[in-house]
Amino acid sequence: MEHNQFEQMLAIRRHLLPHEDDSERSIARALWLHKSHLEHLEIVTANGVNRAFTGNTT
Repeated sequence: MEHNQFEQMLAIRRHLLPHEDDSERSIARALWLHKSHLEHLEIVTANGVNRAFTGNTT
């Protein structure tokens, strides 16, 4: 599965949208949600690092 992108996409879809089918629309929705989640994690991590080094809590 590590080298099969389609199986990875299906795993993400099944994790995020367990009651949806494996249609292109459902896979696309799950991948959008996954990407959005990763982007938000990146932002909050950067903010946490910034706060840790500057002491700024606002």
